Amino acid sequence: MIIHYCQYDLTLGMVFVSSTDAGLFSVILGEHDLESHFKELETRHQCQFSQNPGRFEDIYVDLAGYFSGIPIDFSYPLDLRGITPFEREVWNKVRQIPYGQVRSYKWLADQIHHPKAFKAVGRALGLNPLPVIIPCHRVIMQDFSTGGFSAGVGWKERLLRLERGELSLL
Repeated sequence: MIIHYCQYDLTLGMVFVSSTDAGLFSVILGEHDLESHFKELETRHQCQFSQNPGRFEDIYVDLAGYFSGIPIDFSYPLDLRGITPFEREVWNKVRQIPYGQVRSYKWLADQIHHPKAFKAVGRALGLNPLPVIIPCHRVIMQDFSTGGFSAGVGWKERLLRLERGELSLL
């Protein structure tokens, strides 16, 4: 398997994007140890890497628009190989949360008919390889506290503020 990748410096910070021939494979927000990321993927998937900025022109435009405060429908094909049916169910439901809105982990567990599985929902969201595309930042605690986020709580707070129109990027 070949993983194509590119990295961009957008208004909120660095964004790494990768894809396979099947679809988007990962999005990493912020500064990241890409060498470690590549080694982990090589171990798990026996893959090769190809830096290929031209492949990501559409997603670059959409991410730049999103990080400028424009609601974007990220309807790209996704390569979600290796995920469990539970993770797929959680991530599909998260993709239905409208831009600028939030839902609780408990709400999400109820929606997928596993009302006591809100901690498992949190774990599934923590494994999301495509933050922003699968907008797990829109899921918060029932008491309105932020909860966790794979790129760090600071990123989650910035994305939520951006979607509520509270973040000035001038």
